[in-house]
Amino acid sequence: MESRVVGEREVKSALERLLSYLEPHWDFVNCHMVNYLTDNHWTHFVPEALRLETSTAKEINQIIEQQFWHSERDNLQFPAFANFLAECKRFRLEGCENAVLTSVEKLEQELSVAMETQLSIKEFMSAKKCHEVEQTAALVDKLVQSVSQPAQKASCCIVDAGDGKGYLSSRLALQYGHRVLGIDSNESNTENALTRNRKLQRAWNGLTERAELQSQGIIPPRRGKKAAQRETNSVSHSSMENYKTTARFITTDINLDDLVTQHFEQHSNGICLTGLHTCGNLATTCLQVFHAQNSCRILCNIGCCYHLLRERYSHQEFFGNKVVMEQQTEYGFPLSRYLQQKQLRLGRNARMLAAQSIERTLAAKELPNITLYYRALLELLVCRHAPQLKNELQVGKVRKFGSFSEYVQKCAKKLNAPWLAAVEEAELQALLKDHEQDRQYLELFYLIRMSFAPVLESVILLDRLLYLKELGYEHSYLIDLFDAVISPRHYAIVAIKQ
Repeated sequence: MESRVVGEREVKSALERLLSYLEPHWDFVNCHMVNYLTDNHWTHFVPEALRLETSTAKEINQIIEQQFWHSERDNLQFPAFANFLAECKRFRLEGCENAVLTSVEKLEQELSVAMETQLSIKEFMSAKKCHEVEQTAALVDKLVQSVSQPAQKASCCIVDAGDGKGYLSSRLALQYGHRVLGIDSNESNTENALTRNRKLQRAWNGLTERAELQSQGIIPPRRGKKAAQRETNSVSHSSMENYKTTARFITTDINLDDLVTQHFEQHSNGICLTGLHTCGNLATTCLQVFHAQNSCRILCNIGCCYHLLRERYSHQEFFGNKVVMEQQTEYGFPLSRYLQQKQLRLGRNARMLAAQSIERTLAAKELPNITLYYRALLELLVCRHAPQLKNELQVGKVRKFGSFSEYVQKCAKKLNAPWLAAVEEAELQALLKDHEQDRQYLELFYLIRMSFAPVLESVILLDRLLYLKELGYEHSYLIDLFDAVISPRHYAIVAIKQ
């Protein structure tokens, strides 16, 4: 039986339900943890039913342990928390009623191609990056196969947007034999990527042999200097020519055909535009480039850094990354006509929240660093001694302090703030004592607020999928590609021109 492709109507319906759920919570998801104490966030944003279940420190600890760390939704001791968290989970991508996600297995059926055996080559990258590169390279290879005749496999060129150190590009060129052009805005990145690729080429045959033995449960012998010397000329010349790089900032005006022709002699019959963790607007720019250029037959994009998106309807973007933001000429959200008609605004704090990982936090049972609590206390001092600076100080990371007093002194030095350095120790100790219990409430507030993170990410990703559906790309998909604990940004947008 032919599998059903998710359509425009289903994506709109899913978005409508998400927006309806978020409607009463927009101020909550856009609040800043810095203002937790000064603006009384607990009372203003936490639903009353939840507040009624948290009258003591013991109850807070039990809620964190039972409802967050162990997900005891059938526990009758805290029904309001159980219902709240269960509802939050229903509005994540994996909980959407119309099943807007497509599994890798279902995509294989759609494309009528089977995944090749993946080799786990851990050298030259972290375990996290290894997981991401293996999964993405296998998916991209599969997509290229789906639009190519066996004899023409090499004719489809891959362009890797935001190439960075060339992790994905090198794998696609060496393991799968594709021609890959890596594009990065930072010229030093492109140079480093080529250096890394040369080292990887020299070791490639040995690494693949080891990976194959490990996949069979055999422990390979240790690699020594002689083995490395034997591997020096192990990759063919053609494979070494498969990977090229260029440095430029990608905009919607970029001409991928010209770039590919400049770097590869053989004319390409098509382009696959991919990108592994393309930051901010680069992800949405890739979608627009895919649509604008006829030769771009395949799109496979995994985005990240939602806080760097340029929003069409959001104007209060304080503490933004000015260098990146000034380079961006296009809007990154919303992309779809549907959400543009609604003039939907997320806000920078909501986008920052969307980039956080509730899965990783729960898996590690990780409460926020004490710095978050100290920063909230610091804002109280700002309101007392320099009220004109409320919401204006950007403290950033503060390291190596053993107490609140040391934290304050480091902040005073970092900010060049004599008024802060002059605050007496007695006042600092009194402040700590007055808000001693607030630390536990802040930790619970942090977890409650983070529960909205995957819901907000769902809005961003469904907007991108809907953009493609509105343009008529029936074969466009949202794929859950990575393990969410290993790689928090684990969704891929895939599209194929027929």
